[in-house]
Amino acid sequence: MTRTVSLEFNEVNFDWIEFYIRRGELPAFRRLLDRHGLVHTEAERSDEQLEPWIQWPTVHTGKTLAEHRVFRLGDAVEHGHEQIWEYLERQGLRVGAILPINAANRCEAPAFFLPDAWTDTAASCTPHMRRLFATIRDMVQENAADRRGLIATISALLPLAAPYMSLRSMPYYLRLARLVRGNRWVRAAILDRLLADIFLSLFRKTRPDFASLFLNGAAHVQHHHLFDAACYDGDHRNPTWYSGASARSLDPLLVLYRTYDSILSDLVRLPDTRVLLSTGLSQRRNERQQFQYRLRHAEQALRSFGLSDFAVHMRMSRDFLISFADAAAAARAEARLAAVACKGKPLFSIDNRGTSLFCMVDYQEAPEGLAHCALDGVSVDLSADFVLVSIENAVHRTLGYHVDTALRADDVRSLPPLPLAGLFDRIAEAALAGRGM
Repeated sequence: MTRTVSLEFNEVNFDWIEFYIRRGELPAFRRLLDRHGLVHTEAERSDEQLEPWIQWPTVHTGKTLAEHRVFRLGDAVEHGHEQIWEYLERQGLRVGAILPINAANRCEAPAFFLPDAWTDTAASCTPHMRRLFATIRDMVQENAADRRGLIATISALLPLAAPYMSLRSMPYYLRLARLVRGNRWVRAAILDRLLADIFLSLFRKTRPDFASLFLNGAAHVQHHHLFDAACYDGDHRNPTWYSGASARSLDPLLVLYRTYDSILSDLVRLPDTRVLLSTGLSQRRNERQQFQYRLRHAEQALRSFGLSDFAVHMRMSRDFLISFADAAAAARAEARLAAVACKGKPLFSIDNRGTSLFCMVDYQEAPEGLAHCALDGVSVDLSADFVLVSIENAVHRTLGYHVDTALRADDVRSLPPLPLAGLFDRIAEAALAGRGM
């Protein structure tokens, strides 16, 4: 019998991976590609649909956006589509998952299921793991606002995480820790290495037939720091106030890719295990200057805009959800938010869902522009109400990648691009074949 792992390296670019392979880096990736080849996948074409919280539900359900209608992060709980874990469980397989993006836990008896930090669904795990998961969830949600310092992060995380940190990984953690000072992006590498160690520990202990692991750190660093990387050959540079990586001769992408190389090496060495690696999307360099912002103190800021009697739930990057007691209150709040403008344009895009508003910070120009906003036609300085999330070095593209360790490179060289929804069948068939079904 063979167990199956679906390794979800969100948005990782294999053209950039191959750049570093040619430089003698990333030996596990080199062996993987030499032996098993690379299949291209194709996601939705529309820019507004090229989001991981849309495209991974496509992978997990086998349905396109037009069919699954899961459009916002956290929306999976509002839809009842059968996902890969329930489907395989219904076939008699035991399943597990670590942080699948925008996925609801509807499993009957999973070996483990830890949802992403943004989706309101149950975690299936031990009480100790529940505490660790809550700490990780807080870290991920707080990262954009940088409310938690490094010492506080380590103090909260280490006692809970220690049982899952393998001795093999310890030297790697130490190397990463030496880079953290002044480089917030290194935390993404540390977190993903830890998530992989948690996955490996649970996978060995509970022995599910199928389990998935979602890692987002490389996507985050590609978005924020491509201009600092050796694989970038364009003309843009990140300002020193935003990133000090180049001044320190650090390549953020290479640091993350080395982390993933070590994770990949550990996974493909698991006995009697078939690994299917997928990226969902990938990224391309951004040719224009584009800034992204997040509300710093969301509740306080929204009250200053005239909102009352609401609850705010922050999502990834510049998105947030505001819930109200009734539709009338939501409509009044929508009108208030629509009155906030910057440079003559609405500051927020708003999706009214009846008793809630799904909002996005739409302003994407230089930070100084936030000092000259308008509320009800009156000039206001809102610069203190927002934190810069990123200068978008890279943006999404429809191309994705897929590798299957049960296939040979010669078998996949002539394959046409695979629609992303088609990954569901490939992954399900691999898991079922592993159990002789």
